[in-house]
Amino acid sequence: MVYTGKIKLWHNDKGFGWLDADGRKIFLHWREFSEKHKRPEVGDVIRFEIGEDTKKRPCAVRAMHVNDGGRIRPANIVVLILLLFFPICALIDCGLNLYAVVIAPALLSTYTYCAYADDKRRARQKGWRLSEQYLHVLELIGGWPGAYIAQYRLRHKVSKPMYQWVFWAIVILHQMVAYDCLLDWRWTKQMLAAGTEFSARMGSMNDSQPGGPKYQPIHDVN
Repeated sequence: MVYTGKIKLWHNDKGFGWLDADGRKIFLHWREFSEKHKRPEVGDVIRFEIGEDTKKRPCAVRAMHVNDGGRIRPANIVVLILLLFFPICALIDCGLNLYAVVIAPALLSTYTYCAYADDKRRARQKGWRLSEQYLHVLELIGGWPGAYIAQYRLRHKVSKPMYQWVFWAIVILHQMVAYDCLLDWRWTKQMLAAGTEFSARMGSMNDSQPGGPKYQPIHDVN
């Protein structure tokens, strides 16, 4: 069975403490947490199962915080505002209406946040998980602000370096595309011009090879 209790006493230096679960005192050790996102503190609500230690005494096992302490800090809000500056300016510069600039991205970010929350719920229940590729696709099509909020509020996917690398690559890509839009697609035009020039040079190099371009002889079938 799964129980819920509140930490009544915790020794940070020793890594253990006691829970109060409906008046029952339950021992809890740091190693028994299945998710280690934050240090336990007095007053934290813990969900756990009952097991036994090496001396056959009851203790909490497979413990996890009901709310693991994730929250949006002022610094996170400032970073998010800065990251939204170029994309919002680019959308306005494109002449889009209020729905396209505010409401549609907000709905997409909300959906992405809910996808993160659903994936974390599935992880805690040992259920079928949402794929990381699916979450990255939601971020790529514009839901990255919701993903950013979910990562800090839900403490989900923040401890996976590879996932974070892909996430921030997507965020940077959005910044670059938005800035390029404000520059009247200067970077895109330069890349297209460079690609066209490169293709032309490769074609001229092939034509200048000894013997020149080779053609198959035409046979007269008459």
